[in-house]
Formats: sequence, structure tokens, C-alpha cells
Amino acid sequence: MDPIFRDFKYALRGLARSPGFTSAAVLTLGLGIGAVTAIFSIVHGVILQPLSYREPDRLFAVWETKLETDAGKSRLTAANYLDYRRQNQVFEELALFGSVGFNLTGQGEPELLRGARVSAGYFPVLGVEPLLGRTFLAEEDQPGGEPVVVLGYGLWQRRFGAASDVLGRTISLDGNPYTVVGVMPSGVYPSRPASTGTMRFLPQYNDLWVPIVFTERLRGERGSHVFGAIGRLKEGISRAEAQAEMDVIARRLEQEYPGFNQGEGALLSPLADEVFGDVRPALFILLGAVALVLLIACGNVAGLVLARGSARQKELAVRASLGAGRLDLIRQLLAESVLLGLFGGILGTVLAAVGVDVLVRLSPQEIPRLPQVGMDFAVLAFAFIVSLLTGIVFGLTPALRLSRTDFQEELKEGGRSSAEVSAQRGLRPLLVVAEVALAVMLVIGGGLLMKSFRQLAAVNPGFGGAKVLAMDLMLSPSKYSQWHEISSFHTRLLESFRAVPGVRSAALGYDLPLETNWYDDFLIEGRPEPEPGEVPMAVYRPVGAGYFRSLAIPLMGGRPFNERDDPEHPGAVIINESLVNKYFPNEDPQGKRLLIDGPSYPWGDAMPSSFEIVGIVRDVKFNGIGHASEAAFYVPARQHPLPDMSVFVRAEGDPLDLLPALQRELWALDPDMPIAGVTTMEDLLSGSIALPRFNTLVLGLFGATALLLAAIGIYGLLSYTVSQRSHEIGIRMALGARSSDVVQLVVRQGLFLTLLGLGLGLVGAAGLTRAMESLLFGVSKTDPATFLAVAAFVTVVALLASYLPARRASRVDCMTALRHG
Repeated sequence: MDPIFRDFKYALRGLARSPGFTSAAVLTLGLGIGAVTAIFSIVHGVILQPLSYREPDRLFAVWETKLETDAGKSRLTAANYLDYRRQNQVFEELALFGSVGFNLTGQGEPELLRGARVSAGYFPVLGVEPLLGRTFLAEEDQPGGEPVVVLGYGLWQRRFGAASDVLGRTISLDGNPYTVVGVMPSGVYPSRPASTGTMRFLPQYNDLWVPIVFTERLRGERGSHVFGAIGRLKEGISRAEAQAEMDVIARRLEQEYPGFNQGEGALLSPLADEVFGDVRPALFILLGAVALVLLIACGNVAGLVLARGSARQKELAVRASLGAGRLDLIRQLLAESVLLGLFGGILGTVLAAVGVDVLVRLSPQEIPRLPQVGMDFAVLAFAFIVSLLTGIVFGLTPALRLSRTDFQEELKEGGRSSAEVSAQRGLRPLLVVAEVALAVMLVIGGGLLMKSFRQLAAVNPGFGGAKVLAMDLMLSPSKYSQWHEISSFHTRLLESFRAVPGVRSAALGYDLPLETNWYDDFLIEGRPEPEPGEVPMAVYRPVGAGYFRSLAIPLMGGRPFNERDDPEHPGAVIINESLVNKYFPNEDPQGKRLLIDGPSYPWGDAMPSSFEIVGIVRDVKFNGIGHASEAAFYVPARQHPLPDMSVFVRAEGDPLDLLPALQRELWALDPDMPIAGVTTMEDLLSGSIALPRFNTLVLGLFGATALLLAAIGIYGLLSYTVSQRSHEIGIRMALGARSSDVVQLVVRQGLFLTLLGLGLGLVGAAGLTRAMESLLFGVSKTDPATFLAVAAFVTVVALLASYLPARRASRVDCMTALRHG
């Protein structure tokens, strides 16, 4: 081991004698290693860390799907779930869950809590043990059970001070007593199945869990698709085997209940895919992109090592003449490169620690497990390994090249070494070509994402979000159990809000504009009864008078709702353009009637079931900016009053300035009523494209860094070439070459390398963009405009990088060059 320590000691002294070279190399490597480590820390914290479930590979989400239309995933009904659970032989257990909200009172300021109602097997399926107490017993999801609740870790910390004696306490949820029986650890829990076939796992939806109560009505419910389901496969059962059995059960249910299950199938999806969704491919693409940046940085440093090695030929020749063999020289040169890699790794780790905080702040909140992201031992080990490998990667090839020098020739005065020639004409140009190719790939990827993001941001969401505040409002069933009580409170609340100075309008609506959790069947009066499985379905949206004005949703025909659209007047409905195009393609729908059952709670038979189409409005992107518009119908909130609604307030100025006054007005009507989910429509729109914006920003930054490094590589190579060919240039100028001829000579060399790298980069980009296809919106993965624009831009940058050393070459004094040749 002594020779190795001696090599590192000698290498350290050598690097200290070349502070300029050492600083440039360490800074270049530090930036590359820091970027890779920062992105890896997110990938590790979000994706690579094991999910906090027991044997997560055996966990699957269970969805329903329309087989003939390939409509993707949809939620389950309670009755279908019970049949799947009872008839299957492939799952250890199936569990059902659905979102729920409660107003917590009697514990200080009222708060709206979001959580899930779950079947008793929910936590056993996940394989997560409680931090305190227990989870639910089998009998607690049956009628007649005592109301119990399991608290989430965040709620336990926030509202109960992490008290260990919380078990057995009674808390008031919607005015009803619930006994706390357990506390769950912090983790990722499925709790909010969406109608789009996705699950939400964010901490704000994990405040608490209560048992589903399987009443007789719920056990027979096959029309209300509102639940999610998860299951744990038995040992040795494959996904294909489980899917085949669920398909058999689905066909059996189709035959037994054709009115509800015609064309319905079951679909199994790994729970890990539900957790990570679109985040996993995006993060892996970013990790791959930043690895390419590190490779370019390695290429630049390898070029620096070669240039420095050419200047050290005398030193290497002397060592060889003193008995050092080729292996000794390789080991010595590798010791220097490994030290540079480790120093770059130290700097990179410091930069990564800062970068991780910045990236987490910039990351969209929909990325799961962001709180787990940090510089832990695994990330530090990764940084060390990357630093070590980086030193070997950029140092090995130059060391092999330089060790093949003809040292006898080098010791002769004026001798031109073979290493110098190979560095000039061999390896360094190849490194530059590779750098340009990698940079082209990254810049094209960033360009496609940028164009995709512009396309996405330009989509009309169907509403105007400027100066609009939204908030969730949930009325407690213990206080507002009848429809007229709900409607009366809503009327008084809106009157109070509209009287607040600075409020232009206020209205009620179910769900926020860019999300939907409610689809419902309807019939068109006067048309034949549809076949089973072919009943028309559309987004169901109860909204109040002034809703379309408050959200600036254009009315395309007819009238908006008004205060007379109540239970004492005929039913009214407003439909959107997509419903018109789908069900009334060649006729005027106004005046025709829709037959809508709607849910029976809490209004019973008091509400109308036949609704005249009184207006048509523009489509709203209910399922998100990047999704197609869907058919929808709006019913008056006064004719279908719901306890769980959103309030939309359009302000004269900044809508957030109104929040204290609105809170006071609400508490004046009901001091136990919290305002929750406060957001502006501008923030909602911004959040809907947060992940594409993050991807674009980060990959664009990497692309710009890669292009800068490639330009530095071109500049460094040509500057080195000019310095080595100054004698030749002097002769050319002495023989009559003009300055412009010299400029062309040097620029031509840079342009040749650039075009070669550009060609390779365009081919490589075709493969890279294929992997990115799922991240693109409205843009082809081989978009010609982007490819041509990047090719032109890279060429211009390369010409600029080539011109500076070419201009210096044109100013060479021929007499001086000849004297020192």
C-alpha cells in the first residue's frame, strides 16, 4: 500500500502547484456531481426508498373499466366490491375505501379534516401497524357498531400535541362523538380515489380514518361508483393469474346484473404505480439527463488533463528514465484524477445540499413522499461512489494515452511527442464530438418540453381565474340534516359574503373547476329507453346562481340559473358544448328535458327529477388542463342542495385580502364552521401544470448547462490547437495567408467537430425523446421545428466558441512564431 499512498501524496502536491487547472477541474466536476446528487436525492427519497407497506409487491389497486370502449380506470361500487371480495380465491384480503370529510369541533378553532372511510381490512391489507392503539375490528364496519376513529400522524401532532393518552378520548366530528382507538405512523396511504382513475396519497388527505358502515342500502348499491379498492395477493399468485380470475368474476356479475354491469370489467394495477403515477418516469428521465451533464463535465476535465499532460511530458520522461514503468505512470496519473473527482465530490455534495432544498421548494406538491427527501447516508454514499467513478472515468483514458509516450524522443530537445500529437488529433476531438452530441440530446429534450409546456399553458381551461377565491364548505349533518336547512344556510352565507366590501360576486359550486368526482346517468325525455350499459352519462355539477358569472364561464345560449330555480319551480339544467355535440349534434337542445335521478340524501322526494335545458355553456376542463373536455350538465344548487360545496368569491382586488372578513361572516352564522381548502383560481391553474413546469425548468437548465460545457470544450480544444500550431500559422502568414484565411482554418475545424457531434446528437435524441413521449402534450417526439431550431442554435453557439480562438490565431505575429518554432 505504500506506493499507492506515495502516489496520492505526490498527486496532491502536483495539484497544489497548478491551482488554475485544479480549480477549473474541481468546479466543473463539482457542478456535475452536485446536480446528479441533488436529483438522485429526490429519486431516492420519492421512488427508491421502500414503501412503508409489508411486501408492497403483492399490493394491487382494483378498478373497474369499460371493456368495449377502453375507457381506462373507474371507481368501484360497494356491491361489486363485496362480490369481488367474496368470490375471489387469489387475494388474502380486499379492502374498500372512499374519501370523507369532518368538521372537528370542541378542540379549539374548528377545522375541516380530510380522510377516508375504510373497511375493516384496510390497514391489514397495507400491512402497516399503528403507532398507538389498534386499527378497526371486523365488526366495526357493520351497522350498529360504535363510532370509532384512527388518527393520522399529522393530526395527532398538530391538534393533540402527540399526547400518548389520546387513546380512548372522545372527539366531536360533525357534532357526533367518536372514540379514538389508534394513531397511525406517518406514511403514504391511499385515501382519495378520483373519478379519473387515480388515487391521491398526499398528507392533507390522511387526517383520519373511520369505518365504512355497510348498511343494507350500501350493500345493494351498484350504480354509485365512488370507492377505491386495494388487495394483497396470496403468496405465489401472479398478477396475470389474479387478473384472469377477476375477469371471470366480472363476466359473472355482468350476467347477474346487466342493468349495472353490462360491459364492466375489473382491472388490477400495482399499488406502487398508483403511488408514483407520472412522477416516476419524469424523475428517471431527469436523472438520466443530469447523468449526461456529468459525462460532458468528465469530457471537459479529461480534455484539461490531456492538455496538462502534454505540458508534463518532460516530467513524465524524467520519471520513466529513473525507472518508473508504464503501470507506475498510469497509477500516478489516476491518483491525480481520483483526487480531482473526490474534491469535486466534496464541492458537489455541498452544492447538492443547497440544491435539494431548492428543488423540493420548486417541486409540485403532488410528488409523494417529498418530506423524505434529504441528504441521508444513502445519498452521501452515492455521491462518494459517483465521485470515485468520475475520477476514474475521466482519468483512465488520458492516463493510458499519456503513458504510451516515446520518452526517449521527448528527452531530445525540441522533440514533438507522440502523446502531444494524439491528444491534438485523436482523443480531445473525440471528446468534443461526444460533448456536442450529448448536449444536442439534452437541448432537444428541453426544447420539446418547453414547447409542450407552452402548448399546455395556452389551453383554455374554460373559466376565468383572475381574482377568484375558492374555499371548501362542509355542513355538519347533525345541524343541517334537511334540504331546506342546507339551502337556507347557503342563502344567508352568500348574502353575507356579497355584502363584504371588495366582493364583486359569490356563488356555490360542487368541486373545483379542474377536478370532478361525480358522474351520473341521465335520460333524454322522448327518446327510446337505452339498452343496458348504454345509458348516457356525464359530469354532474350542482351550482348556484351567479356561478357562471363568478368564474367567467361564457354562456353560449339561453339563460343562467337564478334564485327562482328552487324546489318550488320546475327543474332547470344547463349543459355544456360537449354534451350538445354528443347527444344533440344536429338539433337545438334548449327546451328539451333531461330525466335525472340524483342522490336521495338529504332531500328525498322533494326535488324535481325532470329538468328543462335552459342554457348552454362553454366546456370546462374538468379532468385537468391536459385532458379532453367531457360532457357535463349543471343543476341548480337550490334544487339539489348538498352539504359539501365550494364557495367562489370574485374580488375587486387581491382575493386573499378578503379572507379575514369572510371568516368573520361565516363564524357569525355558525361559530363551529371552518373554512378550508382556501386557494385562488390562479393558484389552481398554476398548480395544474406544476409537474410539467418543473420538468421543463430542470431539463431546460440541464440542457443549457450541457451546451455551455460543450461550448467550453470546443473553445478549449481550439485554443489548445492554436497554441500548438502557432509555428505552422506563422509560416502560413509569412507565405501570404490573410487573417481571414487563418480564421476560416480554425473555425472550419470547430464547425467540422460540431456538425459531427450534431449528427450523432440528433440520432441519439430520437431515442431519448421516445422515452419522453409520455411527458409531452401537443408535440410530436420528433417535432421537426424543435430539431431544426436546436441544430441551428447549437451551430451558432459552436461558431461563437470557435471564433474566439480563431480571432486570436489571426493575430499571431509570424516572426515571433517562426523564432519560437
